[in-house]
Amino acid sequence: MPASKQNNQSAGSRGNTDQAEGLRRLQQSRGPKVLAVTGGKGGVGKTSISVNLALAMAQMGKSTLLLDADLGLANVDVLLGLHPPANLSHVLGGQVDLADIIIEGPSGLKILPAASGVSDLAALSPQAQSGLISALSG
Repeated sequence: MPASKQNNQSAGSRGNTDQAEGLRRLQQSRGPKVLAVTGGKGGVGKTSISVNLALAMAQMGKSTLLLDADLGLANVDVLLGLHPPANLSHVLGGQVDLADIIIEGPSGLKILPAASGVSDLAALSPQAQSGLISALSG
């Protein structure tokens, strides 16, 4: 018998495992999926792509949260015609909790707004960045 057939048979005789088992496990994972839209230049459409992709996912029934991570010139809320009462600058200032600033947009899309024109957000210290990441992870 050729060696390749022997290897396939011996792999199959180890139980119910095969090469795609890891992929099937990943597909069945119930954890959150994260998609980041990035670019090195302003004005190329990152926010437009992000808003439209998030809206499409929400319209497909996916639970979707759009984080406006442009900490200096945020405008997801502007594109959607929303007026959030608070944003990330209020969270970092200790005025509200992160969960308090999440607003609902079209098709059930949830938005976590950043602040536009707040220079402190664009120049966060490493400690503040770490605190923000912890708040988003928890």
